[in-house]
Amino acid sequence: MSSQPNQSLIDGIRCLQYLVSSGRAIGCRELARLMGINTTRVNRLLMTMASIGLTMQDEQRRYLPGPGIHALAAQSIRGSALFSQALPLLERHAPKDIVVAMGVLWEDQVIYIWHSAPGTQMSQALAGFHMLPAWQSVIGMALLAAESDEDLMARFTPEQWQQLGPHIHQQREQGYVVWHHDDGEVSMAQPLGAHSAALAFAGMWQVDEARIRSRRDELQLLAGLLTRKS
Repeated sequence: MSSQPNQSLIDGIRCLQYLVSSGRAIGCRELARLMGINTTRVNRLLMTMASIGLTMQDEQRRYLPGPGIHALAAQSIRGSALFSQALPLLERHAPKDIVVAMGVLWEDQVIYIWHSAPGTQMSQALAGFHMLPAWQSVIGMALLAAESDEDLMARFTPEQWQQLGPHIHQQREQGYVVWHHDDGEVSMAQPLGAHSAALAFAGMWQVDEARIRSRRDELQLLAGLLTRKS
């Protein structure tokens, strides 16, 4: 039996992920261009998934997520240890005066499981932010540090690596990332152990070093709660 990955399965999952993350109806050609694969192959994948309810088409024959996606989403939330443990704790303990986010890394994009800002409700925080390229996200920086510089430099442009590199090394040396943005914002992130996820604080403006240390301690305490075995 072959031990090679099944490329058709990989392409199908990627296709579905790109479709869901687009946030709108999307045609085969555009989706194929985003994925970098043949249009005919994308069309076949989408039609196959439509046959089991994972995709559907609108009046212009563009594709949308189908009802099966909602079933998968509900089952994923129910079956995820990260979801079941972290979400009640975030609702109870996350600071309410700054942005608090939890995300995972997928194909050099950060997918936000939780993203709360001052004044938001839990229903808004759950999956409450669009995808971001990993090099533009403090969560992405914290999680990419698990990979080698050689692998990362092959995937990112020199300009992207210039922003990524120092934060990658900070994560490896200190176990967290603190990012001082050019506009005065400070954000920070810490990986959540074996979950391949990270917790972040952001939306902190013009704060001094003492306040940064205090928030970092708060971040580490909350990360510890989220990863503590029940």
